[in-house]
Amino acid sequence: MKTADPDEPPLSPPTQGRVLRRAFCLCAVICRSFIDEPDNEQCADILSRAKSWLEDVGTLSELEAWESECLDAPLGSLDPQTRVNASWTSEGLTVLAWALGILDLPAHDTCQDPQVVSAEFDFLHSEASELFESLELKSGAEIQKGADQAFALHWRLRQFSLNHEAINLAEFAPTAWFGPLNIDGVPLVDGDLAIAGKTISQAPSEQVQMATSIAMERHRAFNWLLGYDTVYSEVDTST
Repeated sequence: MKTADPDEPPLSPPTQGRVLRRAFCLCAVICRSFIDEPDNEQCADILSRAKSWLEDVGTLSELEAWESECLDAPLGSLDPQTRVNASWTSEGLTVLAWALGILDLPAHDTCQDPQVVSAEFDFLHSEASELFESLELKSGAEIQKGADQAFALHWRLRQFSLNHEAINLAEFAPTAWFGPLNIDGVPLVDGDLAIAGKTISQAPSEQVQMATSIAMERHRAFNWLLGYDTVYSEVDTST
């Protein structure tokens, strides 16, 4: 099952080197979202180091326009939505880390710690350059399998946001009209997706909302890994 429009064939998937450069960019952007404090010398030093680090590891060319603007903006000037968008990319970064064999994916309803995943990429350290030689990208089949499950999770969460009704996901998944859904190993309660240990229809709304945001960001990263768009932020996450 494809995770994007089957009438739009994917482009060439990114290479190991490009995946790593994209991860480095996300590390810097995520960091920027947490240090937007004006007149703070420590934050200013971290931002300066982050920009120098990107140049040192040969990644500046991978930055998207909005990412460059985010990094170049004076401290204290980022609008709230940009900060939110930047911070949530940590979930996509987690998928890239998984694809490079660095980390396992957290549960679908568990946020990744941005500092933990960024540290795995040697953020702000010169040793990061060595990762180009030491890391290996998972096979296309492995990435496709992960993408299929990311699609299934995002579909169920988005579908629930529309009608807030319980379904028997275990029965629906194998026979879905748009293709079987990969829910292998996905926690279920009463046959439906589990969120925070409860069926999705009984879980706290804030937990469901968080899981939905996680799902969208991870879905985006998986589709980018499959090659459905060369521009990371423009990757389609339709379900």
